[in-house]
Amino acid sequence: MTIRQGRMRAMPPAYMPASENGQYRQDAGRPGDRRKLEAETIRAPQRRRSEGAKLHGIQRRGVNHALLIAILAVVAVLIAIGLLVLAFRLPQGHLLLLRATREKPERQEQVIGLIGEEAAAEALWQIGHEELDEGMVTRAISTYLQAYTLYPQINGLYDHLLSLADAYEAIGNLNDAEQVYRQLFEQVDPANPLAYRYLIDVMLDQNRLFEATDLMRIAYEKTNELSFKSQREQRVPLAPVSDPSTGRYMLERSVALSSPQDYDVYYLLDDAEGELPENGILYTTPIPLGEGTHEIRAVCVSSELLSDEVTLRYTIWYPTPSAPRSRILTGVYDKPIRVRFYMPNEDADTPDQELTIYYTIDGTTPNSDSPIYDLKSDEGFRLTLGKYTVRAVAVNQYGKISNEYVGTYTISGRVTPTYFRDTDDQFKSFTLGKSTYEDFKRLYGPGREEYIDTPETYSGKTLRVVYDWGEALFSDVGKTLYAVSTNYASMTGPRNTKVGMKPEEIISVFRDVGQVANAKGDRSLYYDVAVGYGRYYQESATAARLEYVYWREDDATTTLLYTFTNGVVSRIRMSIRGLMME
Repeated sequence: MTIRQGRMRAMPPAYMPASENGQYRQDAGRPGDRRKLEAETIRAPQRRRSEGAKLHGIQRRGVNHALLIAILAVVAVLIAIGLLVLAFRLPQGHLLLLRATREKPERQEQVIGLIGEEAAAEALWQIGHEELDEGMVTRAISTYLQAYTLYPQINGLYDHLLSLADAYEAIGNLNDAEQVYRQLFEQVDPANPLAYRYLIDVMLDQNRLFEATDLMRIAYEKTNELSFKSQREQRVPLAPVSDPSTGRYMLERSVALSSPQDYDVYYLLDDAEGELPENGILYTTPIPLGEGTHEIRAVCVSSELLSDEVTLRYTIWYPTPSAPRSRILTGVYDKPIRVRFYMPNEDADTPDQELTIYYTIDGTTPNSDSPIYDLKSDEGFRLTLGKYTVRAVAVNQYGKISNEYVGTYTISGRVTPTYFRDTDDQFKSFTLGKSTYEDFKRLYGPGREEYIDTPETYSGKTLRVVYDWGEALFSDVGKTLYAVSTNYASMTGPRNTKVGMKPEEIISVFRDVGQVANAKGDRSLYYDVAVGYGRYYQESATAARLEYVYWREDDATTTLLYTFTNGVVSRIRMSIRGLMME
């Protein structure tokens, strides 16, 4: 306080200690002032107490008020702190805090940060349930979504999401409700039937029968709840039935399909792809099944719904005959033998088989062009001198081929004549691979010359010389003969064969193992994997050809070909292929 100039603030009275008679003295003067004032006697109240009681009472009243206030303040602080702690720790406190900050997002974020996302989500789900019970559906949905976004892994999520879907249904938002139901049975708990059941109800209310019945099937598969199966069976058609039933059958079968309730049946066969019934075939007649494994997919179709799809599997097989057997053992014999075939008794299991035995004695693989063995007459066939490899198969009327019989027989003795070999068998007047054009001209004169492109020479060019009787081919560079074709009766072929001879005359001078002709008249004369082969082909009633092939050691091939017209040789051709001529 400011003290104005010229004025002196009066000093407060100073109280001295009490005198022996209980009176206080007052010094009205400054220190050092010896002026004394009479002490005034302090009178006691009307109701006096003893001195000790009076002093005690005055002291007690002063200390209790201050202490009480202090204690109350501390207690209030402690209570406030305790309540705050409880609010942050107990679920009920979480509810109070989140309710109090419902309209204050920033404050609510602070509260969530303090109590944790999981606890906050628990509280928000509870608040949402309360809001839904009170009819505040839109607000409850908002709270549910906030809770789910905050902590999706919360315990009891299935029930919480059911409440969210229920809220969506309550406001007519069936699309979002369906999404929640699908999330429940696709991601949260596929074995819980509730979400399936509620969504099926939604679909039925919307007349989505195809989808509803399909979901019933899925629900039954996932939950094993029979109620879904029964619910579905009351609505969908029964599945198609087949005659005969699926399985393995011998020989061709035709499968009939039908609907127990006389609905249309659509099917797909074997590898046909697509959806039923959209891409299916309307069943009208039995389905033929040939040999092999077949699969038929089929459904029954009513005006509104489809049956379950059935898959029918059939295996159709044809009996395979056993291999023929020989009545004579393989081995070495000192005189000609006769080989006879028979079929083993195990084929009695399929008595209706019509068997045909094809065989060869030249070592080639038997086929439909080979000779046929007559099982009924059982005359067999004769093997003379030489080594024979006999092969045979049985074929039934279904085209099934047996395993192969192979037997080796050797008939001792000197075998003549021999296989065709160009080292020994050449035209009498010239030799393929050696004779030149100059040599040839000395015998037959010059012909009409021309050069043609061929792969038989190093240069790629061939000198072709044409005569009235045929032609001769020479290499471009060395003019070496490598092919000749002639109808000249005076020209002598290998082993003194000539134009004008009969087939049997030609065949007799080369090796013939004696194999009979097939149904077309063709006949294999011999076959040796290391040498070559000889074959006769009856091309028509007036035309035939006789072919001998020799596999040379230099990997080239020499072919001797006789052409027959009206039963006699009309042309002889001999050529070397695969040998590069210089």
